[in-house]
Amino acid sequence: MRKFLSNFKLRTENNPPLNLFSYMQNFKYCLFLFLIISQNIAFSQNSFLDSLRTKIQVEKNDTEKVRMLVQLGNRIRTTDTIESWQHQKEILRIARATGNEFFLGQAYFLAATLYIDKQPFQAITNYEKAIKIFSKYPANRRATLSLSSAYINLGLIHYRNGDSETAIYYYMKAEDNYMKNDPNSADLAILYSNFSIVYGTINKYDEALIYSRKGLDRARKGKDRINLMNALYAHGGNLVTAKRGTEGLAVLDSSKQMAIEMNQPGIIYSSDFMKAMYYYNTKQYRKAIEYYTNCLEFAKKYNSTPDIGNNFLNIAGNEAELKLARQAAAHLDSSAKYLDFSKPSVSKQMYFENYAEVYKQLGNFTKAFAFKDSVGVIKELLYQEDNIKQLEFRQARYKYEKQQDAINQLEIDKQIQALTIHHKNTLNYFLLASAITLLIISLLTYRNIKQKQKLQQQRISELETEKQLEAAEAVVKGEEQERTRLAKDLHDGLGGMLSGIKYSFNTMKGNLVMTPENHQAFERSMDMLDSSIREMRRVAHNMMPEALVRFGLDTALNDFCNDINQSGALKINYQSIGLEGVAIDQTVAITLYRIVQELINNTMKHAEATSAIVQITKSNGQLSVTVEDDGKGFDTNMLKTNKGIGWINIQNRVEFLKGKLDIRSAIGEGTSVQIELYF
Repeated sequence: MRKFLSNFKLRTENNPPLNLFSYMQNFKYCLFLFLIISQNIAFSQNSFLDSLRTKIQVEKNDTEKVRMLVQLGNRIRTTDTIESWQHQKEILRIARATGNEFFLGQAYFLAATLYIDKQPFQAITNYEKAIKIFSKYPANRRATLSLSSAYINLGLIHYRNGDSETAIYYYMKAEDNYMKNDPNSADLAILYSNFSIVYGTINKYDEALIYSRKGLDRARKGKDRINLMNALYAHGGNLVTAKRGTEGLAVLDSSKQMAIEMNQPGIIYSSDFMKAMYYYNTKQYRKAIEYYTNCLEFAKKYNSTPDIGNNFLNIAGNEAELKLARQAAAHLDSSAKYLDFSKPSVSKQMYFENYAEVYKQLGNFTKAFAFKDSVGVIKELLYQEDNIKQLEFRQARYKYEKQQDAINQLEIDKQIQALTIHHKNTLNYFLLASAITLLIISLLTYRNIKQKQKLQQQRISELETEKQLEAAEAVVKGEEQERTRLAKDLHDGLGGMLSGIKYSFNTMKGNLVMTPENHQAFERSMDMLDSSIREMRRVAHNMMPEALVRFGLDTALNDFCNDINQSGALKINYQSIGLEGVAIDQTVAITLYRIVQELINNTMKHAEATSAIVQITKSNGQLSVTVEDDGKGFDTNMLKTNKGIGWINIQNRVEFLKGKLDIRSAIGEGTSVQIELYF
């Protein structure tokens, strides 16, 4: 139901890590706690920041002045972006005026930190420039610490944009740098926690536990209680996610207790949220409701609209599991007041899933199916949105790097003065362009050949499909024509003969004098003749119902269901929507009638059902037929090997109509068959 809550850290130079007390709800960040805590920190440090500004104004030493500018820029990066950029430009001015490359690296680092939230690819470029400079100063402690921080933040950027593999690569670079230059650094606890969250996201729980354990061990050796609290939370979350719930809940309780003592609301909330997810995943739904209710009250306290809505949604999901349909519906309605459903989201998907279950429990299958269909659409849109986001990130980085490469190339070209070198470069460019042109021509030629082959193969497949459909159509039409002919012959031929015989017998009866015994035998013969006529008419009707030919599919199906109801063999609820005054092609109508007839016969023969639903709906060029029963159900995998004529006939008829067939069943849960046709 939920991915595990994360509290990533952003490393900033000369500052402790800023806590992003956020949790991931199926990879969706929620940052309201971070904003509140950041504002509180900024307010409590106003006097310190004012003092730092005053010192910068009077400081004459460039090294010390740059250090204070970096410190101030990092501290106010989230509260006053404009002032932070002013300090970055001042560092850049000093670096160019003095020719100090280390100052330039600090300017790049601060710029990257300011870009990190809104322009990630520009942040990446500036971090890489800073890394290139700081790598030249292996003996400088500030340079090595900044190098590690840059690697951590590069990992965070790639993780945020769905590139876990690159995130792990940069975290490993940071770990190597710490081990070489500062193996006892308290920041290793933060790094290992971030490591564990990435591995947890990609479902590698063993690796996640290894790193969260490392982070916890490091935090316990240090003196920073905030680090210890966060490490406990990360490890507890990994334990719960790895299905070691008992141990994980105990660790989460330790983290929450520290958070209460230090007034850290983010961890208090996150711990309760993680417990709620644990109880949901272990089907302890009432306990889950208890903790989600705590989270709801917490979100209301901080007036976080999305989290209020999501917690209402979570409570409704658990109530739906408990079959409390009306309570779940009330909480779903409450969630809709706080959540934005104008675009696809995980919350919107859950809202539709839960309402589909609620309507199913209330017996409103039409709405249940409608909501269920919407869920599939939302999932597809979310999947596309996630792929587009990752693609846009990679494209943006590629374009930005390409621009930077062009700028760097121009700077290099300006330094090239010798005419001979210029000519060589021109020749190289010409040769390169020729090679690329030749390569492009070759690729286009190859692509053209492959495309033609693909089109030919596609045409062959289409022809084969057309032949199969033509064969199926011929079989179905031949079968129906033969049924019609036989029905007509029986009704008009044999029926007429039998009626004539009966009329002759009745005429003879008036002209003959019979003994009582012969009269009784004559009456029995007449009764048998009447029974034969009725049976012949019943067979003719089943082969081609008169109502289907004269009045259409809706009336024929309604009569068929009524006949079954009157026989007492099965109780059928027939529903039709959108068929009033609608003309359906006779071939389609006959085929659908035979399919429903076969499905109902299967239900009566094999399902041991007491009731069934037959529903036919037409809207927006789509015709849907649904047949459901409350029988014993079956394993749908059996259909792959089942050679029964009934299912084969149904599949052939659906293929003939170019429709979709969806069969859902399980042992003890009844059977649902849905057919969709498009016109």
